[in-house]
Amino acid sequence: MDEWGITDGYHDVAGTWHPIDPAVRDRIRAAMGTPVPGRPLWFVEQGTHHTLWNDCELVLEDGTSWGVRRDLPPEVPLGYHDLRPTDGSPATRVIVHPRTCPEIPVGWGVAAQVYALWSERSWGIGDLRDLRDLATRVMAAGGCAVLVSPLHQPAPSLPQEPSPYYPSSRRAWNPMLLAIDAPVPERLRCAPGTLIDRDDVWIAKRSVLEAAFDVVDDGSIEPSPIACWNAHCDTLGADWQRWPADLAELEASDDWQRRARFHEWLQHRVADQLADVAATGVRLIGDLAVGFSPGGADAAEFAAHLALDMRVGAPPDKFNADGQEWGLPPFVPWKLRAALYEPFVDTVRAALRGVHGLRIDHVMGLFRQYWVPAGGSPRAGAYVRFPADELLAIVCLEATRAGAFVIGEDLGTVEQEVREMLAERRIAGTKVLWFEEETPDSWPAAALATVTTHDLPTAAGVWERGLTGDVADDEVYGRLLAVAPTATTGAEAAAAANAALVAGSSHLRLVTTDDLAGAVEQPNRPGLNDHPNWRIRLPVAVDRLL
Repeated sequence: MDEWGITDGYHDVAGTWHPIDPAVRDRIRAAMGTPVPGRPLWFVEQGTHHTLWNDCELVLEDGTSWGVRRDLPPEVPLGYHDLRPTDGSPATRVIVHPRTCPEIPVGWGVAAQVYALWSERSWGIGDLRDLRDLATRVMAAGGCAVLVSPLHQPAPSLPQEPSPYYPSSRRAWNPMLLAIDAPVPERLRCAPGTLIDRDDVWIAKRSVLEAAFDVVDDGSIEPSPIACWNAHCDTLGADWQRWPADLAELEASDDWQRRARFHEWLQHRVADQLADVAATGVRLIGDLAVGFSPGGADAAEFAAHLALDMRVGAPPDKFNADGQEWGLPPFVPWKLRAALYEPFVDTVRAALRGVHGLRIDHVMGLFRQYWVPAGGSPRAGAYVRFPADELLAIVCLEATRAGAFVIGEDLGTVEQEVREMLAERRIAGTKVLWFEEETPDSWPAAALATVTTHDLPTAAGVWERGLTGDVADDEVYGRLLAVAPTATTGAEAAAAANAALVAGSSHLRLVTTDDLAGAVEQPNRPGLNDHPNWRIRLPVAVDRLL
């Protein structure tokens, strides 16, 4: 590994070594720029005592001064503080963090793609009231938790992005998920077998929401930078890199200012409806996507810290022979650290709002990321290392402040060191039936256990493919038969798999709404553009689940 964090190559799942192409290394170095040291950073475990090298004033993050001193006492609270040397040298940012995250709960629950839920009152897509109804049913059945697909915000313009894992911003919520208290337009009535048309839904919902906003708008709402970005997007399109440099005249207009307030008001509405979900008593678990669109609000705000001509993905493997390129621009490790990790802190803090737990999708991204030059083949990429110790310390700090547990999605080829570091910080791993040789009754306790995920076949889907002798699914089919030996239908197989899971040994066991509903099609098939990814509605309404 060089000073940029670029590794010399990688071993694939078969153990074969793949050296990096020198030309790819040069492109990544150019995208990252020459590393430049930033302000000193010091990560300190809460409750420990340290002697300082010289006299420093300790200033807490709230501005309180603890005076000039020669030590860092164990009483310093959690947070982001500054040590200011009296000799005028640069201040050190001191990040005081807990050793671990809060523990995951013990019990069972449901994992849901929110958009796929529906009821008679849904406006063409699953919404937060459908989620509340699901949470109520889970609690009534003796469950304790609901994991939701990312609630991150897409750009407000058309066409609407279907994937919740490719947002404009991970720091704002998707207002399309707001429940509407009005009769459902006939064209938006939900029915089994119909696909979700996000453009039509957003046009209809936005019209009603804007009318409601105009009734209450008194000009007092202070829009956030993301709300301002959305107001620009309404007029200029969803890619900030195509916008004019001078936006002063646009921002001075009454129409733009109203739009900015409207987008901020939408966030307040989402917060209210999420609070209604939490009021059911369920432990709501959010999902933090790996990254964001290069044209979106987060990329615009964090552009100085990104490698905008690189993309995060995955090298070729047995599931994707050509590799994957996810379209996500990565943070440059040295630039992120020089920014005192503030973009990462803002993102994790935002993801923890309104939830009791957080799943980090592709948690390996905190350790290393596979970078591909934009427009290039995923076969020609390289792994870039990240300062995982420091990123995990921030996760523990923010999770502890929020009183939330954390789950790492550590599926696939993961170095043993990664799982050890996660366990040390009480970040639960993930177990999926399709990948495990053992049945759920022997899985580790500190884990989130599921039968499947949004990127993998449903139980009924595995059953049907197994009956056709699909060789690619032989191993998975065998694992289904191990927990459903007497099943005669896909529905019976799904029910048996769910029962085995719920009776398993892991602390947190989540059945998917797809398996509860007997769905055959999985929500997403990576790499298959002709599949209706992220647009499939559950085959039954939410009031028939559980």
